[in-house]
Amino acid sequence: MDQMEMDKRVSIAECENYEEASVEAALDKLFAPFGALDWVKPGMRIAIKANMVIARNPDKAATPHPVVARALTRRLVERGAEVVLGDSPGGPFSRALLESYYRVTKLNSITEEGGTLNYDFGETVVKVPQGKVIDEFFCCDFLLKADAIIDLCKLKTHGLMGFTGACKNMFGGVTGVHKAEYHYRFPEHGQFASMLVDICEFFKPTLSICDGIVAMEGNGPSMGDPRHMGVLLASFNPHAMDLAASYIIGFSAQDIPTLSDAVSRGLIPQHAHDLTVYGDMDAFRVTDFKHQPLGDIQVFGLKTQWFSDLAKALIVRRPVADDTCIGCGKCMEACPARAIIMKEKRPKIDRKKCISCFCCGEFCPTGAMKVYEPLVARILHAAQGK
Repeated sequence: MDQMEMDKRVSIAECENYEEASVEAALDKLFAPFGALDWVKPGMRIAIKANMVIARNPDKAATPHPVVARALTRRLVERGAEVVLGDSPGGPFSRALLESYYRVTKLNSITEEGGTLNYDFGETVVKVPQGKVIDEFFCCDFLLKADAIIDLCKLKTHGLMGFTGACKNMFGGVTGVHKAEYHYRFPEHGQFASMLVDICEFFKPTLSICDGIVAMEGNGPSMGDPRHMGVLLASFNPHAMDLAASYIIGFSAQDIPTLSDAVSRGLIPQHAHDLTVYGDMDAFRVTDFKHQPLGDIQVFGLKTQWFSDLAKALIVRRPVADDTCIGCGKCMEACPARAIIMKEKRPKIDRKKCISCFCCGEFCPTGAMKVYEPLVARILHAAQGK
């Protein structure tokens, strides 16, 4: 296919559970429309960029399931590829942090199939000549050294972006401590989304795969509720896969800032039904998936950031710690705006500094930091059908 032509192909396969035989059969069906991984050649170095946002047991649905990662690794190794799996979660990009993530998520089990775990913590400042909002970033070396990248994400809601999939997953290619800078530089949804698309387009993952066998709804991307969906998705175009995946859980491109940005760049069509889908997308679609409504609310043609501070207090969503807080201070460490201090083992948030990026909730180990939506915002969202 001409690289300048929009690739609209998305493959969808049913997979009822994480039994090895079920996943094996589903992957065979998933890859069949794309030539069954024929693009993989002996000697290729392939990086699996897994979404390891938090160190949680795979049953919690915050990270791709290890059975999927193992089955994928086995197929790549059988074709003669050298496989390395990794990520750079928020925080220091270090061996101590990554080892705990690999262990708890059980993604370290890919070594049983001949894959390796990334322990290369080098970083390089790379240029993004076609970037819309960024022109360079600190990039993980293990991704730069790969001949091809496979973007392995999880089907989940997201407190800041509404939905997280293949595009958002590539933000993990930015080395850990530098992510905070981008949250602070781009606090508005549209700008942050453009930055994510810039980074995803820099990497241009060869193949994107979404684990939606058990998805996450509600307080995603790390502390939501697991929900069985029974589906795997794949595409050579990460944005096309995200469009199909978000459609399945009840979103449209207009609802998700990264998808809206991808549409504006001509990377995907406006509507999911304009994709070339191998499989029955509508068979998996649900209408009651618990979403995280975004903070930008249209009122008489105006956006919330144009309102006074009082209006923002009445409308804009914000993080609030509930009674399950254990006072560990992880939220304070994760906050890019330095808006949180710990007082009597409770997080105290400076609302004037808070940029509502929800990093605090993303890294809270107990899920105590919730997204609070004021009553006025809930009424306006209901009026807009969100």
